[in-house]
Amino acid sequence: MLSKITILSLLLFVAIYPLCFWINFKDPLKQNFHRFHLGLPALVAGVLAVFLISTNMEDPLKMLLAGWATALLMLTFVSWKKESPNVFWVALVCLTGLSIFAISMEDIIGKGVGSAAIFLSILGGFIFSSCLYAMNLGHWYLNVHGLPIHYLKRAVYVFGLFLVARFLADGVLLFTVKTAYLGEMVPLYKFSLTTEGFFIWLALFFGTFFPLFGIYFVLDTLSVKNTQSATGILYALLCSVLIGDITYKYYLIQFGIAL
Repeated sequence: MLSKITILSLLLFVAIYPLCFWINFKDPLKQNFHRFHLGLPALVAGVLAVFLISTNMEDPLKMLLAGWATALLMLTFVSWKKESPNVFWVALVCLTGLSIFAISMEDIIGKGVGSAAIFLSILGGFIFSSCLYAMNLGHWYLNVHGLPIHYLKRAVYVFGLFLVARFLADGVLLFTVKTAYLGEMVPLYKFSLTTEGFFIWLALFFGTFFPLFGIYFVLDTLSVKNTQSATGILYALLCSVLIGDITYKYYLIQFGIAL
Protein backbone atom coordinates (compact mmCIF):
# COMPACT_ATOMS: atom_id res chain seq x y z
CA MET A 1 0.00 0.00 0.00
CA LEU A 2 2.67 2.50 1.04
CA SER A 3 4.84 1.72 -1.95
CA LYS A 4 1.90 2.25 -4.33
CA ILE A 5 1.06 5.60 -2.75
CA THR A 6 4.71 6.63 -2.97
CA ILE A 7 5.04 5.65 -6.65
CA LEU A 8 1.81 7.42 -7.61
CA SER A 9 2.78 10.56 -5.70
CA LEU A 10 6.30 10.72 -7.15
CA LEU A 11 5.10 10.10 -10.70
CA LEU A 12 2.59 12.92 -10.42
CA PHE A 13 5.13 15.26 -8.86
CA VAL A 14 7.67 14.69 -11.61
CA ALA A 15 5.07 15.08 -14.37
CA ILE A 16 3.40 18.20 -12.96
CA TYR A 17 5.90 20.27 -11.00
CA PRO A 18 7.82 21.68 -14.03
CA LEU A 19 4.49 22.97 -15.40
CA CYS A 20 4.61 25.58 -12.63
CA PHE A 21 6.91 27.58 -14.91
CA TRP A 22 3.75 28.49 -16.80
CA ILE A 23 2.53 30.50 -13.80
CA ASN A 24 4.94 33.30 -14.70
CA PHE A 25 5.80 32.37 -18.28
CA LYS A 26 5.21 35.91 -19.62
CA ASP A 27 7.74 37.35 -17.18
CA PRO A 28 9.95 34.43 -16.07
CA LEU A 29 12.14 34.65 -13.02
CA LYS A 30 15.84 34.97 -13.73
CA GLN A 31 19.07 34.49 -11.76
CA ASN A 32 19.09 30.68 -12.17
CA PHE A 33 15.70 30.31 -10.53
CA HIS A 34 14.82 27.45 -12.87
CA ARG A 35 17.75 25.23 -11.95
CA PHE A 36 16.34 23.91 -8.69
CA HIS A 37 12.81 23.63 -10.08
CA LEU A 38 13.93 21.52 -13.03
CA GLY A 39 16.72 19.71 -11.22
CA LEU A 40 14.53 18.42 -8.38
CA PRO A 41 11.92 16.61 -10.53
CA ALA A 42 14.66 15.37 -12.88
CA LEU A 43 16.53 13.85 -9.93
CA VAL A 44 13.33 12.26 -8.58
CA ALA A 45 12.53 10.91 -12.06
CA GLY A 46 15.93 9.27 -12.32
CA VAL A 47 15.67 7.65 -8.89
CA LEU A 48 12.09 6.53 -9.60
CA ALA A 49 13.05 4.98 -12.94
CA VAL A 50 15.80 2.94 -11.28
CA PHE A 51 13.45 1.89 -8.47
CA LEU A 52 10.71 0.75 -10.87
CA ILE A 53 13.11 -1.67 -12.60
CA SER A 54 12.83 -4.02 -9.62
CA THR A 55 9.01 -3.90 -9.48
CA ASN A 56 6.46 -6.16 -11.18
CA MET A 57 5.41 -3.44 -13.61
CA GLU A 58 5.15 -4.57 -17.23
CA ASP A 59 8.33 -4.13 -19.27
CA PRO A 60 6.80 -1.81 -21.91
CA LEU A 61 5.69 0.57 -19.15
CA LYS A 62 9.15 0.45 -17.60
CA MET A 63 10.65 1.40 -20.96
CA LEU A 64 8.16 4.25 -21.38
CA LEU A 65 8.93 5.60 -17.91
CA ALA A 66 12.68 5.28 -18.45
CA GLY A 67 12.41 7.11 -21.78
CA TRP A 68 10.34 9.86 -20.24
CA ALA A 69 12.78 10.26 -17.34
CA THR A 70 15.62 10.52 -19.89
CA ALA A 71 13.70 13.22 -21.79
CA LEU A 72 13.25 15.22 -18.58
CA LEU A 73 16.94 14.88 -17.76
CA MET A 74 17.83 16.09 -21.25
CA LEU A 75 15.47 19.05 -20.91
CA THR A 76 17.14 19.96 -17.63
CA PHE A 77 20.60 19.65 -19.18
CA VAL A 78 19.70 21.83 -22.18
CA SER A 79 18.00 24.48 -20.00
CA TRP A 80 20.64 24.57 -17.26
CA LYS A 81 22.72 27.48 -18.57
CA LYS A 82 19.81 29.43 -20.02
CA GLU A 83 18.04 32.26 -18.20
CA SER A 84 14.77 30.29 -18.20
CA PRO A 85 13.49 27.06 -19.79
CA ASN A 86 11.34 26.93 -22.88
CA VAL A 87 7.87 26.45 -21.38
CA PHE A 88 6.55 24.76 -24.53
CA TRP A 89 9.18 22.02 -24.33
CA VAL A 90 8.48 21.73 -20.61
CA ALA A 91 4.77 21.31 -21.36
CA LEU A 92 5.46 18.65 -23.99
CA VAL A 93 7.60 16.57 -21.62
CA CYS A 94 5.14 16.97 -18.75
CA LEU A 95 2.06 16.11 -20.82
CA THR A 96 3.89 13.01 -22.03
CA GLY A 97 4.53 12.12 -18.40
CA LEU A 98 0.86 12.61 -17.50
CA SER A 99 -0.16 10.35 -20.39
CA ILE A 100 2.21 7.65 -19.16
CA PHE A 101 0.86 8.12 -15.63
CA ALA A 102 -2.70 7.57 -16.86
CA ILE A 103 -1.62 4.41 -18.70
CA SER A 104 0.36 3.01 -15.77
CA MET A 105 -2.16 3.86 -13.04
CA GLU A 106 -4.12 0.61 -13.42
CA ASP A 107 -0.89 -1.41 -13.41
CA ILE A 108 0.24 0.27 -10.18
CA ILE A 109 -3.07 0.09 -8.32
CA GLY A 110 -3.91 -3.40 -9.52
CA LYS A 111 -7.57 -2.79 -10.36
CA GLY A 112 -9.63 -0.99 -12.95
CA VAL A 113 -9.57 2.79 -12.69
CA GLY A 114 -11.96 5.17 -14.38
CA SER A 115 -11.42 8.55 -15.95
CA ALA A 116 -12.68 10.27 -12.78
CA ALA A 117 -9.95 8.62 -10.71
CA ILE A 118 -7.28 9.67 -13.20
CA PHE A 119 -8.58 13.23 -13.38
CA LEU A 120 -8.84 13.65 -9.60
CA SER A 121 -5.41 12.10 -9.03
CA ILE A 122 -3.91 14.56 -11.50
CA LEU A 123 -5.81 17.41 -9.83
CA GLY A 124 -4.32 16.32 -6.50
CA GLY A 125 -0.88 16.41 -8.13
CA PHE A 126 -1.48 19.97 -9.29
CA ILE A 127 -2.53 20.99 -5.77
CA PHE A 128 0.60 19.54 -4.16
CA SER A 129 2.96 20.83 -6.86
CA SER A 130 1.54 24.37 -6.91
CA CYS A 131 1.74 24.55 -3.11
CA LEU A 132 5.35 23.33 -3.11
CA TYR A 133 6.22 25.75 -5.91
CA ALA A 134 4.69 28.68 -4.02
CA MET A 135 6.60 27.71 -0.87
CA ASN A 136 9.90 27.41 -2.74
CA LEU A 137 9.22 30.70 -4.47
CA GLY A 138 8.73 32.30 -1.06
CA HIS A 139 12.25 31.17 -0.16
CA TRP A 140 13.56 32.80 -3.33
CA TYR A 141 12.50 36.19 -1.95
CA LEU A 142 15.07 35.72 0.82
CA ASN A 143 17.82 35.39 -1.81
CA VAL A 144 16.70 38.08 -4.25
CA HIS A 145 15.86 41.38 -2.59
CA GLY A 146 13.41 43.70 -4.28
CA LEU A 147 11.63 40.94 -6.19
CA PRO A 148 8.06 42.07 -7.06
CA ILE A 149 5.42 40.52 -4.84
CA HIS A 150 3.13 39.65 -7.74
CA TYR A 151 5.16 36.51 -8.56
CA LEU A 152 4.29 34.89 -5.25
CA LYS A 153 0.71 36.18 -5.26
CA ARG A 154 0.10 34.64 -8.66
CA ALA A 155 1.45 31.28 -7.49
CA VAL A 156 -0.82 31.36 -4.44
CA TYR A 157 -3.84 32.22 -6.61
CA VAL A 158 -3.11 29.24 -8.86
CA PHE A 159 -2.82 26.99 -5.80
CA GLY A 160 -6.16 28.31 -4.57
CA LEU A 161 -7.79 27.75 -7.96
CA PHE A 162 -6.90 24.06 -7.90
CA LEU A 163 -8.20 23.77 -4.33
CA VAL A 164 -11.53 25.32 -5.33
CA ALA A 165 -11.78 22.80 -8.18
CA ARG A 166 -11.24 19.91 -5.77
CA PHE A 167 -13.69 21.40 -3.26
CA LEU A 168 -16.43 21.53 -5.91
CA ALA A 169 -15.60 18.06 -7.26
CA ASP A 170 -15.61 16.48 -3.79
CA GLY A 171 -18.91 18.16 -2.92
CA VAL A 172 -20.56 16.69 -6.00
CA LEU A 173 -19.03 13.22 -5.62
CA LEU A 174 -19.98 12.87 -1.96
CA PHE A 175 -23.67 13.00 -2.85
CA THR A 176 -23.71 11.39 -6.31
CA VAL A 177 -21.28 8.47 -6.10
CA LYS A 178 -22.14 5.13 -4.48
CA THR A 179 -19.70 2.58 -3.12
CA ALA A 180 -20.01 -1.05 -1.97
CA TYR A 181 -20.33 -1.50 1.80
CA LEU A 182 -21.51 -4.66 3.61
CA GLY A 183 -22.90 -6.14 0.42
CA GLU A 184 -24.89 -3.15 -0.78
CA MET A 185 -24.29 0.11 -2.60
CA VAL A 186 -24.46 3.16 -0.34
CA PRO A 187 -23.94 6.87 -1.10
CA LEU A 188 -20.43 8.05 -0.41
CA TYR A 189 -21.51 10.49 2.30
CA LYS A 190 -23.15 7.61 4.21
CA PHE A 191 -20.02 5.48 3.80
CA SER A 192 -17.99 8.37 5.23
CA LEU A 193 -20.00 8.06 8.47
CA THR A 194 -18.92 4.45 9.00
CA THR A 195 -15.78 3.30 10.80
CA GLU A 196 -14.09 2.39 7.51
CA GLY A 197 -15.04 5.61 5.77
CA PHE A 198 -14.49 8.06 8.60
CA PHE A 199 -11.04 9.08 7.38
CA ILE A 200 -12.58 10.51 4.23
CA TRP A 201 -13.30 13.53 6.42
CA LEU A 202 -9.62 13.62 7.36
CA ALA A 203 -8.75 13.77 3.66
CA LEU A 204 -11.32 16.50 3.03
CA PHE A 205 -10.19 18.58 6.00
CA PHE A 206 -6.42 18.41 5.49
CA GLY A 207 -6.49 18.10 1.71
CA THR A 208 -9.07 20.77 0.89
CA PHE A 209 -10.79 22.71 3.71
CA PHE A 210 -7.77 23.70 5.80
CA PRO A 211 -5.61 24.79 2.83
CA LEU A 212 -8.48 26.88 1.44
CA PHE A 213 -8.84 28.55 4.83
CA GLY A 214 -5.07 29.05 5.08
CA ILE A 215 -4.79 30.77 1.71
CA TYR A 216 -6.72 33.74 3.12
CA PHE A 217 -3.95 34.28 5.68
CA VAL A 218 -1.22 33.87 3.06
CA LEU A 219 -2.76 36.55 0.86
CA ASP A 220 -3.42 38.81 3.84
CA THR A 221 0.23 38.47 4.87
CA LEU A 222 1.38 39.21 1.33
CA SER A 223 -0.73 42.36 1.29
CA VAL A 224 1.77 43.84 3.77
CA LYS A 225 4.66 42.33 1.76
CA ASN A 226 5.76 39.95 4.50
CA THR A 227 7.00 37.12 2.30
CA GLN A 228 8.83 35.32 5.12
CA SER A 229 5.67 34.86 7.19
CA ALA A 230 3.70 33.89 4.09
CA THR A 231 6.28 31.21 3.32
CA GLY A 232 5.95 29.87 6.85
CA ILE A 233 2.19 29.53 6.40
CA LEU A 234 2.75 27.78 3.08
CA TYR A 235 4.97 25.27 4.90
CA ALA A 236 2.02 24.38 7.14
CA LEU A 237 -0.33 24.19 4.16
CA LEU A 238 2.07 21.89 2.30
CA CYS A 239 2.12 19.47 5.25
CA SER A 240 -1.69 19.59 5.37
CA VAL A 241 -1.98 18.93 1.63
CA LEU A 242 0.43 16.00 1.92
CA ILE A 243 -1.63 14.39 4.71
CA GLY A 244 -4.81 14.85 2.70
CA ASP A 245 -3.26 13.53 -0.50
CA ILE A 246 -1.99 10.36 1.17
CA THR A 247 -5.45 9.73 2.61
CA TYR A 248 -7.14 10.36 -0.73
CA LYS A 249 -4.82 7.83 -2.38
CA TYR A 250 -5.43 5.30 0.40
CA TYR A 251 -9.15 5.29 -0.33
CA LEU A 252 -8.51 5.10 -4.06
CA ILE A 253 -6.26 2.05 -3.74
CA GLN A 254 -8.11 0.29 -0.92
CA PHE A 255 -11.74 0.97 -1.86
CA GLY A 256 -11.60 2.34 -5.40
CA ILE A 257 -13.05 5.66 -4.18
CA ALA A 258 -11.90 8.67 -6.20
CA LEU A 259 -12.09 12.05 -4.46
